[in-house]
Amino acid sequence: MIGLVGKKVGMTRIFTEDGVSIPVTVIEVEANRVTQVKDLANDGYRAIQVTTGAKKANRVTKPEAGHFAKAGVEAGRGLWEFRLADGEEFTVGQNISVELFADVKKVDVTGTSKGKGFAGTVKRWNFRTRTLLTVTPCPTAFRVLSVRTRLRAKCSKARKWQVSWVMSV
Repeated sequence: MIGLVGKKVGMTRIFTEDGVSIPVTVIEVEANRVTQVKDLANDGYRAIQVTTGAKKANRVTKPEAGHFAKAGVEAGRGLWEFRLADGEEFTVGQNISVELFADVKKVDVTGTSKGKGFAGTVKRWNFRTRTLLTVTPCPTAFRVLSVRTRLRAKCSKARKWQVSWVMSV
C-alpha cells in the first residue's frame, strides 16, 4: 500500500446535511518525489523511498547529496519508505501527489507528537513553590512544597508526579 508524507497544519470542522459538526484534521501534502525503488532481487522486499519539501544546499550532508543526485531529485527534508503491493510500479524521480487517492474513501493516518520533555510538578500540575517562603533566591526555591504521603510514607500511585510529558497521537 502506498502512502504520502504530509504535515499537520491544524484542525477545523465540517458540517453534515443534518447540521452535525465533525472535527477534521488539515494536512498539507507537498509533492512526494521517489528517490529509490527497492525490489526483491536486490533488497529482499518491494518498496519505494520518497522525500518531500526542500532543504537548503548547505544543510544537506555529502551522503544525502549523493543519494539525491543519483535519483535526480531536489534534496528534501527527510526520507520515508513505503512498502509496495503486487502490481504497483513507480520510477525514480516520479512525483506522487494527493490525486493518487482520488477514488479512496478512507485513509490511515499515523503521526509522531511533539514531546514536551521532562516536566516538573510546578509546570505540569501548577503546584505551589517555595518562592513565597524565601526572600532571596536559593537552590530550593523552585522545589515543590509537598506531594502528600499515605500511612508509613508510601506515596499514592494516583498522585500528581513529575514525569516525562509526551502526548500520544
